[in-house]
Amino acid sequence: MKSLLLGLFLAGSLALPSHAFAEDFKPSSNVVTLMPLLLDNLELLNVTQEQLSEIRQISRKNFAEVEYINAQYHNLKSELKDELLDVNVNAEHSLKLAQELAQLEQKRFQLTINCANGLKNLLSASQYEELIGLLEFQS
Repeated sequence: MKSLLLGLFLAGSLALPSHAFAEDFKPSSNVVTLMPLLLDNLELLNVTQEQLSEIRQISRKNFAEVEYINAQYHNLKSELKDELLDVNVNAEHSLKLAQELAQLEQKRFQLTINCANGLKNLLSASQYEELIGLLEFQS
């Protein structure tokens, strides 16, 4: 019964359009916008050339990793959807796919945290506070 309920929940969630899940990421959405907001306000925040070089490194590294994770996530989610709609597939593999999706989601959150912490360590306290002020104003 528990497996059936989980399967129905997953099948239902996979059938929804992706924008229906936008609220799922709301707690991290402000953090995710830090880098683009910083890049749009380099002059206002008086970012030095040395800081800019490190900001670009953080951005490139995180972007590449997020893109790779997103591709894996999409493939696994598609595979899981196909399995859940197939009457002949056993639930054990579907549950394994769900665990892999959760691990990818965890990696995505870790990248978000690493990026935010990288910016905290790189920017001066006043620059970071001003960046957060811009973020709050934008929200």
